[in-house]
Amino acid sequence: MRHAFMKSERPAGRKSTSGCSAKQLPHTIGILVTLLGVLVIVGLASGCRRSQSPVQVEEVEPLAAEPQPSAAQPQEPMAIAPIDSVTLRPGENVSRKVRVDRKGRTGAIKLEVSNLPQGIHAKIGDIPDGQSETELVLLADTSLGENELTAVAEVRATLGSDRASQNVAIHVPKTPLPDWKMPGQLYLKPGEEVPIQIELDRKGYTGPLSLRVEQLPEGVIGEPVSVPDDAQKVTLQLKAGTEAKEGEFSAQVVLAAGARTAARPIKLVIRKNLFAVDCFRVVTLKPGESRDVDIPIRRNGYAGPITFTFENLPEGVTLTASEVPAGATSVKFHFSVNPQAHERVRSVWVQARGNGADFRDAIVVRVAKELGKGFLPAEIGYDPEIAPLFRRGSFGGRLTAKSKAALCDAYGGTPESEQAVLRGLRWLAAHQEVDGRWSLKDYGRTNPSCDCHLDAEKEKDIVDSDTGATGLALLPFLGAGVTHESSPEEPPELARYRNGVRRGLFYLIRVQTVDPKSEKDGYLGGNTYAHAIATMALCEAYGLSGDERIQIAAQRAIKYLMNAQHKEGGWRYGFREAGDMSVVGWVFLAIRSGQLAGLRIDNLPLSRASRFLDSCAVGPEPYKLSEYCYQPGQPSKMSLTACGLLTRQYLGWPKDNPHLLAGCRKLMTQLPPKEAQSAGQLYYYYYATQVLHHMEGEEWDLWNHRMREHLIHTQETSGHREGSWSPEGTDWGNRGGRIYATSLALMILQEYYRHLPLYRPVPKGQVTSTSGASGTPGY
Repeated sequence: MRHAFMKSERPAGRKSTSGCSAKQLPHTIGILVTLLGVLVIVGLASGCRRSQSPVQVEEVEPLAAEPQPSAAQPQEPMAIAPIDSVTLRPGENVSRKVRVDRKGRTGAIKLEVSNLPQGIHAKIGDIPDGQSETELVLLADTSLGENELTAVAEVRATLGSDRASQNVAIHVPKTPLPDWKMPGQLYLKPGEEVPIQIELDRKGYTGPLSLRVEQLPEGVIGEPVSVPDDAQKVTLQLKAGTEAKEGEFSAQVVLAAGARTAARPIKLVIRKNLFAVDCFRVVTLKPGESRDVDIPIRRNGYAGPITFTFENLPEGVTLTASEVPAGATSVKFHFSVNPQAHERVRSVWVQARGNGADFRDAIVVRVAKELGKGFLPAEIGYDPEIAPLFRRGSFGGRLTAKSKAALCDAYGGTPESEQAVLRGLRWLAAHQEVDGRWSLKDYGRTNPSCDCHLDAEKEKDIVDSDTGATGLALLPFLGAGVTHESSPEEPPELARYRNGVRRGLFYLIRVQTVDPKSEKDGYLGGNTYAHAIATMALCEAYGLSGDERIQIAAQRAIKYLMNAQHKEGGWRYGFREAGDMSVVGWVFLAIRSGQLAGLRIDNLPLSRASRFLDSCAVGPEPYKLSEYCYQPGQPSKMSLTACGLLTRQYLGWPKDNPHLLAGCRKLMTQLPPKEAQSAGQLYYYYYATQVLHHMEGEEWDLWNHRMREHLIHTQETSGHREGSWSPEGTDWGNRGGRIYATSLALMILQEYYRHLPLYRPVPKGQVTSTSGASGTPGY
């Protein structure tokens, strides 16, 4: 009871009375004595009513007085200063300072942000001990902006058991996606790349953007583009593969602003030509003439206006085009020729452009004093000491740089075609072996850096004939006018090839069979193809040089060919084997080269060969002799038709022979392609080029343009193969390989000066009459 009371009477928190003051002590003792007296009396009274039990009096300790302390002042709560409201655009981030009043507290303060709306992200750092400020960064997703967003987030600070918080207002205004302008229609050519030009109006949007094209047709690709923050214009590239199908297709350009996207349709028109200008023709003009030529336009998806520019006009010729408004289907070309313009021919490039569409082709412009007739440039001078070289179809045009340039000018050679020839000669020179030979199959065996071979499977059928390879490789050097003794004065690098030509010629002489009593006397090795090609090289070398050592070998090689003829008039792979048109063609070229060089040629084998040609003629009546087959009774082939026609020309057919004219029309139905990836039908091109060059005229000009550009385009341009032509995709390339393909291509590009025109008029006094130089060409 005492404890309860004390507890009830003692003030809460009161300590021992030892804390009382001196003045309070007497008064306090008095009170305690009085209380003690009362307790004793009460105890005695209580004991009287009990049994006689002894009265126990509990000792009471005196209570010390406890002093009352003064009241403690409460500590102020920690506080966060007000935070400025935040306005954010999609993709944007904004920072605000967060300041905390510690109110005397120490230690690190942890901060966090809550109540963030979806699409808003926050980053805030803790405040280290001794500091009172940090940075709050708020970021708005790029998915926001479609609707206005208003929210209040809470920033909370914690230090031990103390807490503080502050609100921050967040506003994301409604933000439209950027607007953009682009064409509604795009024109594509298979194999080409075109841009889509896009102009942006960001409309206040500052976040990252990207553009892409979706729903592209098969064969068309386009890479997405990231747009720099400050860009107002951007370009998307679309590329159509070479196999992309022609047609009209719907695609869409997609603009992405983070997770938000917008799309617009675009029409893709894939055409090889969205419009075509039918300008591929020959326009022959006289000096001083002016003429208008109407050129048709074929529209194939593009109907807008068209403008024209022209490149590579002949000196002294001007050309302009009339205005071509939208929908027009023709254009008028106006030609004007200076009276002093020289006779020459040029491929004039016609560049036509529309809105996103273009077209490029050539129109061949020839300046000639007499229309319909060829001419021999005045630079081809006559030298009586080498009169055979100026026979019709002979080698005289190769002798000097001046004559070669004049013949290129007259018949359609270009600086680009001559550069292609030089590249090809460099390649051939790099693959000659030390003993002078070339190899069809192993042309890279002595050059460790050579990587020109195709894979083994593609070259497994190449003929292993060093005789054939050496003959083929020598002919382009000889075609450029290079012999073992001389070369044209320009370009200087031709002189470097003389030693290679010497080694090649004397390799053939070393391997030749010399046995006057044998039917094989003069045999150079390999099959009849190889022997005939090597014979051509020896004959041309003798004709150009006059070297008697080469004359003897060339005459002996011709003798072998005459002995190897089959009784029915043909030649084939083996000695006196029944003939085929292909081998006969090479043999005729060898024999013709021998005649042009001044060697003795027996006419009887040529008469028999003419009868064999008749047996292979399969043209439609009434021009049966206009087309030829491989062997009697078989169908015609274009390559053998060209071969047969060239042989007929060398046997004496005049230029106006109706079978020859019909055959030339047949050749013109199969021009070299405007665009191709491989050299293609080189065997056919080799013969057809010679036939049409001898004919001259418009058919030659058209053929030459396509042939020249095709070979320039398909020549290898890099690595160790630079200057060569791949045999892959060529006729008989799997048998002749890269040496064969390169040599034939080079001889085609040299045709302007390799042979003088066969039917050309001879300017009076320019050349004296020699055997075969007047009348119809013949042996």
